[in-house]
Amino acid sequence: MAITHIFSLNVVLVILVQKTACITISEGNTYSRSCSSGYYLEITSARWYCNSKWNSNSLTVTSRVNSNCNYQTSCTLRAEDSWLGGDPCPLYSKYLYWADTCKSFWGSWGSWSACPGDCTTHNLVRYRTCVKPSGGCGSAPADYIPCKRLGCYSSSDISRSTPDNKVYYSLTTDCFVATGRTSVAFRARANNDVHIALASEDSSSSGTHYEIIIGGWGNTQSTIRFAIGGTACVYQSGSYLTQTYFDEFWFSWTGNYVRVGTGSSPGSGIFMSCYHSTPYTVNFIWIKTGYGSSGEWRFPNDVACSHVTNSYVSITTDDTSCNGRSYYACNTGYKQVAGNTQRTCGFGGILSGYPLVCSTSTCKIDIVFIVEASAYTSSIHSALMTTIGDLAGSLQISTSNILAGVITYDDTVDLNIDLDDYYYSAATLDSSITSIPISNAASTVNLAEALRVGFYDFFTLSKGNRFTAFRHFVVIAKTYSSQTGATVADQIRMNLKNQLFTIGISPSASLITDLKAIAGDDSRHFEVSSTDGLYNQFNNILQKIAVCPDVTFETMTVECELDIVFIVERYNLRYTKRFLAELMDNITISSTGIKVGMVLFDSGASTVFRLNSYTSSESVRSAIESISETNQTDHLVDKGLIEARDNVFTAARGDRTDASNYYVIIVGPFESYPEAVAKDIRSSGSNYIFSIHIGNQYQTEYQKAVDTCGDYTKYTNVDSYENLINIKNDILQKITSCESVNITIPDCPLDIVFIMEDTDELSATDFNDMKSFFVSLVSRMIIGDTAIKIGVVTYADGATTAFPLNQYSTANGVIMGITNINQGSNAYNRSSRYVDRALKYIQMEFFTTGNGDRSNAANYYILLTGGPSAGNKAAAFGSAIRSIASSNLFIVGVNISSSDVPEFLDTVDDDKYLKAVNFSVLQCINDVVVPNITQCPDSVTPASLVSPSCQLDIVFIMEKTETSSHENYVFLKSFFSNIALQLDVSSSTIRIGVVTYDTDAYTTIALDAYMTPTDISYQILKLAEGTGKRNMIDTALVHTKNNFFTAANGDRASAANYYVFAIDGVRSGASIQAEYIMKGWPSTVFAIDINSGYEKEYRRTAGVNSRYFYASSYANLSAIESDVIAAITKCPVPQPVTTTDGSLMFADVSAPCLNSLIYLYPEDLTEGKDGGQNTMYLMTDFVYTITSCSRITSWEFSHWKSGYIDFMVWRPSGSNYKLVAYNTIYVSGKNTTTYTVVEYERIAVLHGDVIGWRSKGDNLVTSGPCLGPCAEGYKVSPNNVQIGEEFDWTNSGTSINGTAYAIKACLEDNEAIAFPTSTLSAKIPDHLPVGSFVTLLEPDGADYAEVVNYTVLQHPSYPNSMEYFNVGETSGQITVAKRFLKAKVKNDYAFLVRAKDSCNTTATATVSIQTQNMPPEVLGMPNIISITEETDGDTKLYTTIVEDPSGDSVCCSLESTLPKTNNFVVFGNDTGIRVNYSIMASDAPAFSYRQYNSYIVKLCCDDDEDKSTGVLIVNIKKPNKTTTYEPPGEILF
Repeated sequence: MAITHIFSLNVVLVILVQKTACITISEGNTYSRSCSSGYYLEITSARWYCNSKWNSNSLTVTSRVNSNCNYQTSCTLRAEDSWLGGDPCPLYSKYLYWADTCKSFWGSWGSWSACPGDCTTHNLVRYRTCVKPSGGCGSAPADYIPCKRLGCYSSSDISRSTPDNKVYYSLTTDCFVATGRTSVAFRARANNDVHIALASEDSSSSGTHYEIIIGGWGNTQSTIRFAIGGTACVYQSGSYLTQTYFDEFWFSWTGNYVRVGTGSSPGSGIFMSCYHSTPYTVNFIWIKTGYGSSGEWRFPNDVACSHVTNSYVSITTDDTSCNGRSYYACNTGYKQVAGNTQRTCGFGGILSGYPLVCSTSTCKIDIVFIVEASAYTSSIHSALMTTIGDLAGSLQISTSNILAGVITYDDTVDLNIDLDDYYYSAATLDSSITSIPISNAASTVNLAEALRVGFYDFFTLSKGNRFTAFRHFVVIAKTYSSQTGATVADQIRMNLKNQLFTIGISPSASLITDLKAIAGDDSRHFEVSSTDGLYNQFNNILQKIAVCPDVTFETMTVECELDIVFIVERYNLRYTKRFLAELMDNITISSTGIKVGMVLFDSGASTVFRLNSYTSSESVRSAIESISETNQTDHLVDKGLIEARDNVFTAARGDRTDASNYYVIIVGPFESYPEAVAKDIRSSGSNYIFSIHIGNQYQTEYQKAVDTCGDYTKYTNVDSYENLINIKNDILQKITSCESVNITIPDCPLDIVFIMEDTDELSATDFNDMKSFFVSLVSRMIIGDTAIKIGVVTYADGATTAFPLNQYSTANGVIMGITNINQGSNAYNRSSRYVDRALKYIQMEFFTTGNGDRSNAANYYILLTGGPSAGNKAAAFGSAIRSIASSNLFIVGVNISSSDVPEFLDTVDDDKYLKAVNFSVLQCINDVVVPNITQCPDSVTPASLVSPSCQLDIVFIMEKTETSSHENYVFLKSFFSNIALQLDVSSSTIRIGVVTYDTDAYTTIALDAYMTPTDISYQILKLAEGTGKRNMIDTALVHTKNNFFTAANGDRASAANYYVFAIDGVRSGASIQAEYIMKGWPSTVFAIDINSGYEKEYRRTAGVNSRYFYASSYANLSAIESDVIAAITKCPVPQPVTTTDGSLMFADVSAPCLNSLIYLYPEDLTEGKDGGQNTMYLMTDFVYTITSCSRITSWEFSHWKSGYIDFMVWRPSGSNYKLVAYNTIYVSGKNTTTYTVVEYERIAVLHGDVIGWRSKGDNLVTSGPCLGPCAEGYKVSPNNVQIGEEFDWTNSGTSINGTAYAIKACLEDNEAIAFPTSTLSAKIPDHLPVGSFVTLLEPDGADYAEVVNYTVLQHPSYPNSMEYFNVGETSGQITVAKRFLKAKVKNDYAFLVRAKDSCNTTATATVSIQTQNMPPEVLGMPNIISITEETDGDTKLYTTIVEDPSGDSVCCSLESTLPKTNNFVVFGNDTGIRVNYSIMASDAPAFSYRQYNSYIVKLCCDDDEDKSTGVLIVNIKKPNKTTTYEPPGEILF
């Protein structure tokens, strides 16, 4: 247990040892030894020996025994060989002898612990060390002593030593004095004689003294004396000095007593008290020792000064002791702006100078002191200016730091000192401020005007204001001003560079309120009672006015180039100039960002400076501030706009082509006429007008200047010139926003023609507005050889080219070309408007290679018209143009009447008809037009080209007669052009040529003329129409066979010759020529019958129905396009012909099953088991990959036991595979099985699909080492993937290496789909809601897991039916897409549906849907009944059945009675399509034969779509007949 000693003096510590013992025990015996607590057993010697005359061997086992006992407090010793580690004499008796002793765990005391940093309450400690050899002594005994007793001290103590010389020493050298104190606590260590003198002067020989002696006379007696060596006031016997350690004492002098005590708390432990009737003054303290003893002293170090450190200040040298110098420095990134970097700690703990003030190193501040100099400050003016001078003098004045100036005010304002007057010396500035006289000393003050002068007039670059400096307004006021400055201050603070501070000198409550409002923040407001009070606030004031504010001031950054010209009226320029100067604080001028110019206007206009005059914001602001302030009476804004457009926004004067041009108007409430000029400016390029309008007059005029279309976001109104500054931030946001034109870059090349109306209906203004519209479109496009090319055609009753596509290669060139177009061409008569003629002209004459038309670019027609087209051909020709795959037609209708709109909607697609109210607002639809006319057409390039597995030479045989001319010929060319665009045309695959015919036939395009789909497609579109009278197709076939298909024309011997002709009339002889042609297999003829009326002939010509195609009109040719492509790209399949030798010629001998073996030598694979459990397998090797569109007819595999196997088909999906379907098969035993899949479960597969399998439990498919190249694949567990799910085999599976599996799949041709009938019919109500189910398409031949895609085509006889129905693309479900027209009885709808299976086999059917609505049928009416006058109330008179044939719910009510009466009611509570309703007597009927002997009762039945009326005639019987009325029985159903 640890022993604690608080005081342990002169203690000698030794290791305590208990008595030693010597013991002997014989072999086999044990002996236990133990020591007292805190002691351990140590064996000092031990021997294991034999005591025999024949053997006296022995072993020294001291270490062994100590090790076994481990120096513990107790131990049992064993006389055993194993315990002692050996046998000194085998077979002899042995003895263990040992000597032991008990020793203490603990050694001597250690050293005291080190003095702590703070010795106020801490103890020092020392410990005894553990000397037990095995350790584990436990907690060491500790000895404690207060640290003060050993003399520990820190910075909180003054440490002094005095020698043994009987000389007094003063504590003033340590700045420790008695002044300001009444007591002192101290510590001292001495053998005797601790002497203290309390002196009135800092002298031991002069002045008065009290002398205190502690431990005098050999530490036996203490005393207090009057004077050094004088008369004793009091004696106290006793030894108060411990001599070895420091002792704590205190002394005090209060009132008439001098007292001395022990401890550290004055007033406690008093052992001497001296009364003095006339106490001495005590200011200084002296100390001494002697008489055989030196001394050590500790006094409290409470004399140090306290640092005052502001933000961003570090103390580099910290010496706050008396006369100590402390040095201060600004933190990294900050600089000195006021105060001192060196301060000395003086008497009373006061530091010299002022605290250091630091601010950011890059910061500059310009300060204006706005000082009241009125009658109310005249008495303090001199002192006030001196104080302000001292305040300014403490600033770091320099051009790189702080500059300051002064304004004084009463009812007038004086600019006394400008910022650059004394930029070189703070001392000179101090002196100059001190000498500022008071001038008027008026009894009224105008603080608001003083702030205005500071804001508008003082802070200018010419007066020394630095562009990057913060501007600090320091208001020093004593008198309240009725001209409050709060409003002006609010405007000043809108610029974050401007900060306001206020100082009130004995301010009134009203002045305090105003000054706080001016400062904007109470922390920037100060109050003093006098000018002297300012000095006490210097540090606080300097920290505010000399430190850059913690605000983020960022100039507006733009991500575009902006050229801005301010167009300013020459009026009230004091406010306008400051407004623009403030803007420049936030705008960065650069060659890649914003550039600024300026124009002044009155009755005329002049350029103040150009866009390239100045390259910095500072220089622009300087130029603005230097403008002379004159007021003019004229305010012609249009003059300013014209000056800016013609003389500033020019390349020579700095205008950049890539920059947006901003015209910023500043004008007051004056009438002007800027709209016309502004509109012209806005139409050209990226020109934008902003209007800053002062006042509330003529607002509409300046709103229209910024926009004609009602977007007035660029218009800003402010009520007065002085309040211009209030809208600064709003204007900054507007004029630094990138309002550039949205330039459209299409993803494809486009050849665009603008088609401009030039009839005499258009006024000159309309024509110019139209040109401006097209100019604005061009400014929003990228013009170039790889992007958009533009040409212009004008038209009336004819058309002419204004300029072709290849005339201009830049947007500026096209704009110039449009601008130069004159109204009134001589190329046509201008009295009529023929849209179809313009379109035909463009298709044939404009879009040509010579005009720059590109074969790889889509042709877009942008037609602008001001009225209906003459001739009624616009819609037909527009449809023809739109049928061309790479063509789009857009119409912009201007002021088109509602009756004429349908014509244009039929001409173009609905979303390609755009309208404007009149020519003046055409530009309002720019953002709608440009996105439309720059979209790439879907069919410019097909997703994939159709490429057959054989070579084909195809000829399109095109009719060019008068019946196929005009729009029909465009449809025909478009049809063949679109087909050519989708085929894999090349020298080695498909070649296409063209033969045209009428009475004769002509080789128009040879087979080897064009070898790309784009080229041949383009050339077909350029074929000229004909006007022949006859369509001699037989002649054309003969010409094609004999003259076209020749080697000279590119015919290949290895290619099949396909004849594809189109005809719209009757001609015999075609079938004969075709039969002759097709004898030369593989030549094949395809017929396209365009409603010729000669179907049988052309079917015979084609030979088989699959090569005959019917179109109801030229416009409907597109409906058969995909069928024709599918037919003419199939390789020829010959019919087997048996020869005389029995062989088959032209026989197709390819097998339906894969002929490549999936596994090798199956007999070698039938035994192996791979040990897979619940494993799923995927084979990705090419030999397992499906190579054709087909279906799986059987699976061949080997298995080693019974169980279920899922044989699976997987389809690649990105990096994953999707499970298409699987066949589940149960196998029995061990066998090689060929499983033929039932017809309805034969899985449809596509090229690229792969196979796999899975078994529940053991993998049943056998395997073995591969004998050749190993098949590749993966295996994985778990195996619970479901149909339609994707699986990441690559990352989740394990590769199959070195193993072959006995499995393969056999294929057969996919079953072709077909609809069960050519027409699918359905009848539905005409009021089905949108989304309702109509019917389901279910073609025959869809294989298991096969996806059938459905395409809807327009029915020629029902052109508008398609919009009413939706057909699921893969589900085949037909639903209602649009509410039906009301059917009086029935309406018929029809459309074509083409189904395409996974092998691209198609089937087409007509879907005929009849909507009907039948009104409810009142089955029991009309009818007649008779009742008596006495019929009771609520009697059921007649019941009828009401049924709705259309299946709607019915509700009936009483419609009317004749004559009108309340005798009848209708009752029925059934719902549904067949319900009972009864006509009943009311609850209180009044039937009277005399009054009315007959009633006509009408029952109205409503199914929410239609109504029916049932009539019941009720006769009232004569009263003299008494019969009982029996109503008809209730009809049940």
